[in-house]
Amino acid sequence: MEINGLEDYYFFSFLKKEDLLRLKEISIKKRYNKNEILFYKGDHPKFLHLLIKGVVKLYTHDHKDNEVIIHNLMAPSLIAEIANYDEAKFPANCAFETDAEVLLIDYEKFKSEFLLKPEIAMFFIKSLTKKIKALESFISYNISSNSSEKIAKFLLDNESILINLKQVKIAQILNITPETFSRKISKLKKDGIIQNEKGYIKILDHENLKYLIHD
Repeated sequence: MEINGLEDYYFFSFLKKEDLLRLKEISIKKRYNKNEILFYKGDHPKFLHLLIKGVVKLYTHDHKDNEVIIHNLMAPSLIAEIANYDEAKFPANCAFETDAEVLLIDYEKFKSEFLLKPEIAMFFIKSLTKKIKALESFISYNISSNSSEKIAKFLLDNESILINLKQVKIAQILNITPETFSRKISKLKKDGIIQNEKGYIKILDHENLKYLIHD
């Protein structure tokens, strides 16, 4: 969709043209640099955030002030929309892993003009379902004592964003020491299950990678 300057709104392509034009009127497109903060835990959401380019991380800190990454999101994706929907404070911090672009949609206007539309309601449900699955994966990663299983699950569940994540970042997300992670990745590469070039991972053998995950 690249008519009337609406190419940034393809995430809402199911809406009518007049609705898309109105959505554009209540939105601002903003560019961010890598490591910039979009919002902090405890902030009140004024906008519905739609990531249209780049990768962000949602994170918090544990009792020792160590960073704990909850989720990485790759465009296109809504960011922490549950806070908007519940009219609650953001449950985590959000920072950019790459240079990025975000649509800041005035949520009060979005709520009054769009939220009651059936297609928007279904859109929110699908987006929130993805977030729930991501949370389930996050819990699974952190209760598993098997680092090989944790790595295999992460690679399979996040294959679409591996091109944006270096090894050191994945190790950080999974709370695995860089040495252990490097050793496990070397084994997967030797077995022909993955390809590892310049710190980025590509899955070559999905079936054998799945075999490492215990039900």
